[in-house]
Parts: sequence; C-alpha cells; structure tokens
Amino acid sequence: MESIKLPEPPDTVAFNIQKNGESTPITLRQLEKLGLYRITTPSPFESGQLTFEGVLFSDVLKLIGLEGKDSVVLRAVDDYVQIIPREDWTDGPLLLATRQDGKLLTRRTQGPTRLVYPLNDYPSFDTPIRKPRWVWLIKAIESGN
Repeated sequence: MESIKLPEPPDTVAFNIQKNGESTPITLRQLEKLGLYRITTPSPFESGQLTFEGVLFSDVLKLIGLEGKDSVVLRAVDDYVQIIPREDWTDGPLLLATRQDGKLLTRRTQGPTRLVYPLNDYPSFDTPIRKPRWVWLIKAIESGN
C-alpha cells in the first residue's frame, strides 16, 4: 500500500453516517482529504489483479466517530448489509476505495465507495467469512453495537 496524491474530487455525497437516528452525509472530498493510498489486490468477485485508490477504513471510522466500536454496519444501495468487526480494520489496513485505476468509482463501477481487503499483503484476509464483507455501492455506515 502506497501513499499517493490525485486531483481533488467533487464535493458529492459518498455515503451517510447513521448515528442516534440521524443521517449525516460524508462527501468524497471529505474522505480524500484523509489521505489517499493505492493498493493492487485480487478480488474474490473479479478476475486478475485490481488497482484501487482510497482512504484507510480506520481513518474513516475516526472521522465519523466510530473508531472505538466493536463493529460497524455497512449498508449498500441494494439493501445488502454486512457487519465489519473491529479485528478486520485493526488486523490490517482495509481500504475504503473511492477510485479504481485513478478514476472515481461510479454506481456503474460499484461506487462511489467500496470496501477492499488487501489480499496480496495480508493473505489471512482471504477467507470465506471475510469474502462477503467486500461491500460496494455503500450508502450508509453505522455502529454495529
């Protein structure tokens, strides 16, 4: 995983934080100001090595005030839901991808954000239990406990 710089994205909503019954939007610009990283990794759902750019999931959780939780819930636009346990973001650097091959993710390319596990650098993440946690088309993040 390498730190990179890319042109600033538009100030469009990436997802919403659901907290205490309230919904707060987080924009792509807010996310990418946390610092961008690039990883190349295989995906359990696509062939070959894929290159993603985005922000550390742990930094996102700090930004939205959920870093101390035991788990968080990711909700996708198609109502797919996954609980991400703390050990996933503390055992290695998960990436909340905002781009692929330098291009902003769109709904057509499973964006505007998707959770990516760095399988090349952390082979221990390549398990059947973690495969469903590769959530894309994320619309909301909330506390899991």
